[in-house]
Amino acid sequence: MAGRPKRRVGIIIDMTPMVDIAFLLLIFYMATTQFKPPEKEKVALPVSTSQIKVPDKSIINITVNKFDALFVEYIIKNKDTGEVERLAQEVKLRTLNYNLTTARLKLGNPEIIVKADRECSYGIIRSVMTTLQDVGIDHFSLMTDMRVGSFSSEEETEEPSS
Repeated sequence: MAGRPKRRVGIIIDMTPMVDIAFLLLIFYMATTQFKPPEKEKVALPVSTSQIKVPDKSIINITVNKFDALFVEYIIKNKDTGEVERLAQEVKLRTLNYNLTTARLKLGNPEIIVKADRECSYGIIRSVMTTLQDVGIDHFSLMTDMRVGSFSSEEETEEPSS
């Protein structure tokens, strides 16, 4: 007797549990991820109309609050883990050059960003710019808020300055 070949049974895989797990993981990562690390000192930035993107690594932020206190933040991207570290400390004007030199040795050739409160005194900004020139930094950026029409947005943009 010639035997007929056996018929294969089709395999059906239910994808519903895998899709459920994928969505649960997506919701978990969206709820726990910090997209921008918190800043050491909040400042009310002046408003401008120019816009340049700020890099996400190799940055030194010099923040001046409305009480003329200086804060220096280093943003370092760890090469091994890929995590972004934000090291912040309050500094005095007389030690700013030492802190900048130390940060530049750690980061190589970082982008310098000065964020000054709109209520801080002009004298402290002038002293910071003089210190930057003394250290050999001739190019830095002043951070401002973007003005759109008659409204100002919360987007952080910067205006280049030398």
